[in-house]
Amino acid sequence: MLDEAAVKAKSHAFLEAIDHTDVAAATAELSPSFLRVDPARYYDTKWLVASLESRKGATRTRTYKDERIELAPNLAVFMGESIEHVPASATHPAAEIDRWHTLTWAYDGSAWKLAQWTSRDGGIDAEREQWNSTLRRQVGFKITVNDFLAQWAKGKKPGTALDVSGGQGRNSVWLATQGWKVTELDLSDVGLEIAKKAALAKHVKLETIEADADTYDFGTAKWDLVTLIYAGSDHDEILRLQRSVKKGGWFVIEFFGKATTAGSGIGGFAPGELAALFPGWKIETDEVVEGTPDWGSGKGQVARFAAQKM
Repeated sequence: MLDEAAVKAKSHAFLEAIDHTDVAAATAELSPSFLRVDPARYYDTKWLVASLESRKGATRTRTYKDERIELAPNLAVFMGESIEHVPASATHPAAEIDRWHTLTWAYDGSAWKLAQWTSRDGGIDAEREQWNSTLRRQVGFKITVNDFLAQWAKGKKPGTALDVSGGQGRNSVWLATQGWKVTELDLSDVGLEIAKKAALAKHVKLETIEADADTYDFGTAKWDLVTLIYAGSDHDEILRLQRSVKKGGWFVIEFFGKATTAGSGIGGFAPGELAALFPGWKIETDEVVEGTPDWGSGKGQVARFAAQKM
């Protein structure tokens, strides 16, 4: 068995051989059945050798950002994001390539060999395209207003609302039909275009902002309502959004319960976790219950939360 440190070291050494176009060192690590998947086709050892030979001597370096190791009997998997630094050449400027890599190592009875190397683009542009594809298909998620939000809004006085990572606008457009002055923020230009068309069809006004919620400045005391509906469970983002809510304004959240998403990397909320982030707020709803999440299929734990800024 390899431990995590050994898997990381072997993976780094292989990628360093690739960066230095060291054909001998790279191919020495490959199993006879090696496949390179990038991103929707597969290639064999012969292709990899030809690829390295074509840029012989063009040394690259890389910086790792996030890494994870999974271990099983006779199998070890390295997953990590790296920024590949490509030097300038006579015909090409210098560049940086953000990619996620998965290296699957298998024990053949005498040694650990690389069986598969898979890559996909990383960075904000790749994330946008992934969401564009998801929202374009409109499969695997609820396409009408979130039930908890619709129930919460009954009897509430409309004001300014920010729908964070609102996707195709199912919640933002519905809020607009209820008299709210809504701004939807999302990374996906496809999702925002669908939302604008839906607003037009409903004869309501909708402002849209194409931006990354992780870095966007939400403002201070700007909104009467902020919604975070199936838009992650990042504590730092929630705290930044709190500052953007006006006194007397509301923050409404629905996402997966942590028990449902355990081990998936999706995140989620445990009972009481959200309330602990809102000291001094008037909490109207704070529950983690069995239900039907808006994303995915089947039953699971659902966290629902609504609080007013005092």
